[in-house]
Parts: sequence; structure tokens; C-alpha cells
Amino acid sequence: MSDVFDRLKKKGARPTVPTRDTSLVKKENTEIVNDQMTEFSHSKNTEEQDSANSEGLKDNPTVSPQEQQSDLPQTVRRTIRLEQDIDTELDVFCTAKKVTRDTFIEAAFIVCSQNEELMQDILEEAKKRYQQRKQAGEQRKFQTMAKKINT
Repeated sequence: MSDVFDRLKKKGARPTVPTRDTSLVKKENTEIVNDQMTEFSHSKNTEEQDSANSEGLKDNPTVSPQEQQSDLPQTVRRTIRLEQDIDTELDVFCTAKKVTRDTFIEAAFIVCSQNEELMQDILEEAKKRYQQRKQAGEQRKFQTMAKKINT
């Protein structure tokens, strides 16, 4: 048995594999090959996008993907609480109009900020709802306290 181990040790180290280039953009081959066929190159939409992209590259050839990404708006993830009926109606509405809840709320805020009268109406409704939720929260708190006292 020790002969086997000795032979393996004498055989030498295992061959090594050269390290792989893991960068997103290859530095060696920066040419764009336009005549290469891909599985997506046959669709009409892709051809239109390719021509639009090539026109965009002609206009601004020095824009890197990092710079393009920095131009995108930064988003923040938050949770919101809505009344159950309003939540359902908002989901149905947004699905029918093919927008997300987030983008709808953003757009509604932008439009409201440009119309002062509309903004005042919304703020009045929001203040009423705030008071209602505050009262409902206090009632739930007192109910919980009463349950703890009775047990």
C-alpha cells in the first residue's frame, strides 16, 4: 500500500490550469463583430435595437457600462401599509395598466407636486386617514392591554 503512495508522490504535481479572465469586458478583443449570427439576430426587434444601439455608439463612443448605470435613478426598497380594499383595487388597476405599484406611486407624486390644488386635496385626505389609523392603533393597543390584564 505504501508503494502506491510513493509512486503518486514521485509522479509529480498535478497539471495547473491557467487563470481565467473574469472581467466583464475583455481588454484584448474590443472589436465588435457585426456579421456573427446569434439565436436572437433573426428577430425584427433585435435588428431595430441593434441599429439604434449602433447609432447610440456613434454619438457617444466613450460611454462605459458603469457610466450608463450611474445615470440610472437610485431606488430605495420600502414597505407600505394600505387598506385591504385599496390594496386590491391598486393591484388590479396596475395590472390592467401594465405598470408597477411603485412606478404608479412615483408618477402620482410627481404629477401632484406640479398641481398645488390637487396636492392640497390629497394632503387633506391623507391627514384624515392618518387620524383614523392612529385611533385604530390606540384601540388595538387598549384591547391587547385588556387581554393581558384579564389573563
